[in-house]
Amino acid sequence: MRDSSAKRSVVPLDTLRGHIAQAVAVAKSYELPDVCVRLGIQSVVKPEDAQEAHASKRLYVRRRILSLDESALLELAEKVLREYPSEDLADSYSEMAVHAEHRVSQLVRRDVLKVLNSLDVLFGELPVTESLQEIFGADVMRDGESWWVDNADLAAQIQQHYLRNDDWSHEELLTQCGALTCSQARFFSLLEKVLHPVTRRDAEQAELAAAIGHALKRDGFTVRQTSVESGYAIYSVVRAQAGVSGALKNLIFASTGEKPELIFRDALNNDVQITKNADKVLIFDRPLPSSGLLLWKDLRDWYAELCDLTDENSAKEQLFRRLRQSVEDTRSPGELAIFQGYYERFGKELGDRLPALVPQVYLHYDPYTRRQRGDEKFLARQRMDFLLMLDHGVRIVIEVDGRHHYATQDPSSLDRYVASAQLYAEMAAEDRRLRLMGYEVYRFGGYEFPDVDLAKRQVGLRAQKCVADFFERLYAKHGVR
Repeated sequence: MRDSSAKRSVVPLDTLRGHIAQAVAVAKSYELPDVCVRLGIQSVVKPEDAQEAHASKRLYVRRRILSLDESALLELAEKVLREYPSEDLADSYSEMAVHAEHRVSQLVRRDVLKVLNSLDVLFGELPVTESLQEIFGADVMRDGESWWVDNADLAAQIQQHYLRNDDWSHEELLTQCGALTCSQARFFSLLEKVLHPVTRRDAEQAELAAAIGHALKRDGFTVRQTSVESGYAIYSVVRAQAGVSGALKNLIFASTGEKPELIFRDALNNDVQITKNADKVLIFDRPLPSSGLLLWKDLRDWYAELCDLTDENSAKEQLFRRLRQSVEDTRSPGELAIFQGYYERFGKELGDRLPALVPQVYLHYDPYTRRQRGDEKFLARQRMDFLLMLDHGVRIVIEVDGRHHYATQDPSSLDRYVASAQLYAEMAAEDRRLRLMGYEVYRFGGYEFPDVDLAKRQVGLRAQKCVADFFERLYAKHGVR
C-alpha cells in the first residue's frame, strides 16, 4: 500500500505480467479459462476461450492482465503463488512488495562478498553446488550468467574452477552465481545460509555476523540474532534503524477487568502461567516468524485452536468480538475508533497480509497495585493501548491520551481537571525509554474523536478519516501493502 509519491518499482510491470502468465500457464490449456476465472483474471468463460488458450497459454493470460495496475498485479501474483509456485514470480513479487523501499546496492553487495572471501569455507560441511542451487535456483546452475567458451553450464564450471581447483575465490564464485544482480531476497538468503548454525557456530558465527552487519550498514541494514534453534543462534538481515532486538516470548493481551496473577512456571525459560483471572486476558504462545511479523490470520488460527473452532469465519468473528470487548471496557472513544476503523478499513484491502492490531497488551507486569505499593516507585504504563508487530522486528505502540494521561481531577469539582506536570513528565520519560529500546510510539489525543458513539459502536466520518490517514502513512513508511 504505497502512495503515488513512492519511487518506481524495481521490477518492470511487464516483467511481472510475464512471470504471472508463465506461472499460470502450467495449467492444462483446456483448464486455463476456468483457472483464470478462479483467480479473478476474467469474470466468465466464453465459447472462443478454449481455442485461444490452446494456441498459446501464456499469451492468453497476458492479454487479460495488460490493463491491471501495479497494486492489482501484486494482489494477483500473491493468489497465483499459492496455487502455482514459481521462482521467477516469487522473486518479482518479493522485489516489488517486500524489498522495493529499501535496497542494498551493488557496491555494498561487493563489500559483503569481500567479507565472505576471508572464510576458509563458505557452507561448512554442506555440499557447495547443492547449497548454491538452493539459494540461487536450479536455472542459474544450469545456465549461469556468463558466456562460456566450451558451452559448459555453471555447475560444471564450479566443479572445474572452484571445487577441483582454486581458480575462483568465494567472491568470484558468488559473482558468477549472480550474487550482485539476484533478487534481494536471494541475496539475504545467501547471508542467512552462511550464518546458519549448520554452517558455523559460536565465535566464528558471531564474528562473521558482525562483519557482514558492518558492511551492510551503509545501506541501512544489519545482521541481528532473531531466534534460537536447539540452543544455537539464528541470524537474519534486518533494517538497522528499525526493530526491537530479541524474540517475543509472551504476548499477554485483550485485558478485560482485573489484573491477572502470574507466576513463572519455569523462570529460566521465561514460561508464564496465570493463576488468577485467567479469563481476563489472552496469551499468544506461538513462536513468531524470524521477521517478527504477527498477522491477523496467525492470531485467528491460534484462537481457533485455543477454542477448538473448526470454521475459519467463526474463529474470525469470535476473536474480533473478544478483542473489541477489551477495547470497549476502556470506555475510550478513541480506542474504539482506532480498533474498529482499522479492521473495517484495511481488513479486506490487505486480506491475509493484514498485520494484527492487538489491543490492551501488557508491556510491563507489576504483581502489586498502586495502592499496595503506596509511594514506592512502580512500572509506568503497564499496558499499551495497541501493539503492531511488523517485519524486521518493528514494534509499534499506539496510545490514546484521555485527560487522565496529563491531568488530575479537581477534588472540588468532578467535572474539572487540572494539568499535571508530573503525569506529563512520567509519560514523556516512558516514551523515551520505549523509543530507545527500538519501539515506535504514536499518540492520539481524545479530542481527535468527537464523533464516536460508544453505546452504538458508531464511528463518525471525522474519526474514520483520522484513523485511515494515519495507517495509510504508517504502512507507506514501512512498505506494507
